[in-house]
Amino acid sequence: WDDEIIDYVAGIMRTMGSGTHPARGYEVLGAGKVITSENAMIFTDKRILFITAPVPGAETIVAGVDIPMWEWLLDKKAIESEVEEMVNSMTIEEIAASNPKNFWINYDEIARVKFGKHSQNIKIIKKDGKKLKYAIRDKDDFEKVKSLLSQYS
Repeated sequence: WDDEIIDYVAGIMRTMGSGTHPARGYEVLGAGKVITSENAMIFTDKRILFITAPVPGAETIVAGVDIPMWEWLLDKKAIESEVEEMVNSMTIEEIAASNPKNFWINYDEIARVKFGKHSQNIKIIKKDGKKLKYAIRDKDDFEKVKSLLSQYS
């Protein structure tokens, strides 16, 4: 890959009912996994990577508690620190391969992006009709994403 990193946003959470998974995760006997655990986006000159930064509990449900949701709410700095470390020490290809749940969308796959008017949500609508919807934790990051993806709105 010869991508150039443009920017990144830590503190994202896929919202219910988007993509192929109607629920964020599953639990059996008090322990479970979050299926849609991506907590950051990395913008390159060619694509958007949706990644799970390796913070403790990033993919875990314990006794009904969605640990990544609490990290999103209360500890965005830890996520941001991990993403910054990844961006500074790994190639884009290594970042993409760092978690099997990481994925990307090439810009030419995007049909449209909708931005929440009363919330910090974004909805990416792909040309194949699939949709991804994310809540962005901080207002400044939401504005950054709006700026980076404004050509698709």
